[in-house]
Amino acid sequence: MKLSVQTRYAVRILFELAATAAPLAIGDLSEKTGISPRAVEKICAKLRYDGISTGIVGPGGGIRLQVPLGDISLGRLIDLFEDGVQFEVCCGDKANDCPNQRDCENRAVWRKVSAEIQKNLDAIPLDSLLRHYGIARFDRL
Repeated sequence: MKLSVQTRYAVRILFELAATAAPLAIGDLSEKTGISPRAVEKICAKLRYDGISTGIVGPGGGIRLQVPLGDISLGRLIDLFEDGVQFEVCCGDKANDCPNQRDCENRAVWRKVSAEIQKNLDAIPLDSLLRHYGIARFDRL
């Protein structure tokens, strides 16, 4: 399984937001992460929609975390940006039109595997990943 660019970028953005108490403008986040301003804006919109971050308008405004990194799991981000873990197209919300869906034994197996992996990813808080990020400015978190 490979995570999308959006999910990987979201993790980087969240790490940067966690590193500062002040709100960060889209341009500042773009500069710090090396991600285009347009991509940062799209990702931040999804994070705001999910209640992970919030936007502050006006002078000194920008984006800031709404919840601590320890309360955000990798599984939550995968749900948000990938529609969860699904090993078969017929298992997810975007199921294909396979005529064997109701009695397919493979589908049940892959659904179980997907659910177990999602459960494990839900147990990985982002702050535990941050410890492995290796940037000195994050040591205080």
